[in-house]
Amino acid sequence: MLKRQILAALLVLVFGCAGLNPNPGERTVDNLWLRENYDRALPILTSRAKAGEPWAQLRLGVFYEFGNGVPKNLQQAAEWYKKAAKQEARGGWAQGQIIGAVGRPGFFNRNSDALIAEYQLSGYYLHGDGVVKDLVTAYCLARRVVETSNGADVFYCWWGDQARYITANMIAQRFKEVQEAMTPEQKRAAESVFSSWTPGQL
Repeated sequence: MLKRQILAALLVLVFGCAGLNPNPGERTVDNLWLRENYDRALPILTSRAKAGEPWAQLRLGVFYEFGNGVPKNLQQAAEWYKKAAKQEARGGWAQGQIIGAVGRPGFFNRNSDALIAEYQLSGYYLHGDGVVKDLVTAYCLARRVVETSNGADVFYCWWGDQARYITANMIAQRFKEVQEAMTPEQKRAAESVFSSWTPGQL
């Protein structure tokens, strides 16, 4: 079992965005993104995001956040991040397991997409970028990413020697920043809310 999990992880790392991929369009979009060919990437990306596919929702959020082929718009970015953040699911397919796992095309490795989106949104709610500033929501998002990632980096695309991911240090730092911005009362409120909070509440 362990050997199968290791092999599956290696396949994701080796082939992630540049080869084998069960999400139709993801490889094409990521290669176009790497070459900054946004005009060709956007129609595919937008279509797949509107179809509800987490990988595309996350990337469309990134495109709006940084103005990649579209006018920079943090409110639009936040909306797409929210959609991706709600896409958590159970099972190996959702966790990026290729061997021995089955699921719908377009929804492979959706939990990494959701975690990246939650991380992005934690900063939005911390600073009031594209959303109304809300430290309790920022806390819930940041803490959820800390606990779900379990001290590991979270990858969502791999291009050989280039990768797109958030590191464990970035995740820990964000949670620290959120806590430092809170009053003791806000922190108590956030801790009380967290036990029953889910991204579905965004």
